[in-house]
Amino acid sequence: MNELSLKGLRISHSRYDIALNQMLEAIELAGSDGVCIPFLGPSRVGKSDLMLAVESKVAKFRSGPGYMIPSPDFLPGEISPKPNDSEIYASVIRTMGRVGANPKLALLKDRMYDLLEQRDVRIVALDECSHCAEPGANLTRRAAADHFKTIVDRSGVILILMGLPKFQRLIDENEQFAARSMATIELQPYRWTDPDDRNEFTTVVYSIFEYLEERGLSLEFDWIDMTRRLFAASGGRVGMVIELLEVAVRKSAQTKALGLSDMGKAAHIRLQGLSRFAPIFDPEPPQDDVLLRSYAKVMRDAGLKLPDPNSSLELDAFRQAGEGALAE
Repeated sequence: MNELSLKGLRISHSRYDIALNQMLEAIELAGSDGVCIPFLGPSRVGKSDLMLAVESKVAKFRSGPGYMIPSPDFLPGEISPKPNDSEIYASVIRTMGRVGANPKLALLKDRMYDLLEQRDVRIVALDECSHCAEPGANLTRRAAADHFKTIVDRSGVILILMGLPKFQRLIDENEQFAARSMATIELQPYRWTDPDDRNEFTTVVYSIFEYLEERGLSLEFDWIDMTRRLFAASGGRVGMVIELLEVAVRKSAQTKALGLSDMGKAAHIRLQGLSRFAPIFDPEPPQDDVLLRSYAKVMRDAGLKLPDPNSSLELDAFRQAGEGALAE
């Protein structure tokens, strides 16, 4: 029981499957020409898990003369907060080794291109690319876009850029970068008021519950009620649901039972700003407006456009999200 964990659990669902197939198709169509594939969505929506699945399906290992050990042609990495011009190239170099102390930009560029060629790298996937679009970035959006464009042109790699939807502005504002970018792939949260979305989200959560029960964990709550609560806590993000349940499972490892109070304790540990919501894991279940405001907050914080409301309750929830009013 102590070994029960949800880490690394990969659950197939419609949003995930669509984005995964789009990514695999884009990589296949990219061929040997350098190209950028933007992959955007809110935090904790499941982008990193999906990229691990992509890597497992497309990565190849180079071996033979000139290789001391087999070397992958798919390299994952990330861009540090408040990046400058050098960080763009350093982030790629870190996928292959150490950067070194205070290297000059020109030297970083040369070293990066040499390493990519020597190792015959085909795909580089950089997470947190939206740092380049944030106010604290130490380079302009135009400069960041130009760097990415140049990397693609000169190296011929497939450059997968992952992050929040705000990164889209770099593409939209730079015609040459846009010309080298394939259609943006998005992974968005589920929407409670959409029947298909609600059914899919429920199916995903139920599959996790079944997984836990099959491994000996007793779930001492109503599944329908807990699914609503998990939507309210996650805003429709499957990745956040898994992370929240992971914390709860760890805390219940000794008792081998998971109840409503355990979920409440896990939420207070894992979720930022939980007190600003109406109670989610109290004995009294959250009302529908809490679920709608949670979804709207996730969309708003990610910079995504909210869909047209389909009820007066949803309209009010969207308005409150726009005003930043999350408390009762």
